[in-house]
Amino acid sequence: MKYFLFKISTKLKDEIKDPEGELAEKIASRLKIFDDINIKKGKFFEIKVKSESIGKAKEKIIELIENILINPIVETYSIESFEELNAKN
Repeated sequence: MKYFLFKISTKLKDEIKDPEGELAEKIASRLKIFDDINIKKGKFFEIKVKSESIGKAKEKIIELIENILINPIVETYSIESFEELNAKN
């Protein structure tokens, strides 16, 4: 068995209203930080798993994300990176 590290980001779908992001946009505009800005709030997960292979680990990670970590009706996700860990990690 090997260990793998997955880095996953989630955010609201583009068509879903994001009050926190909209508030941050208004403040950035008022402070003249940016003239045109679009902010979406999201979450970030680092998940370390033990599996026989990267393929099986990725399969299970997708199952975990879609059934536990996100609400697929309003959120989307991206697996930003994944790597096999060495014995020191």
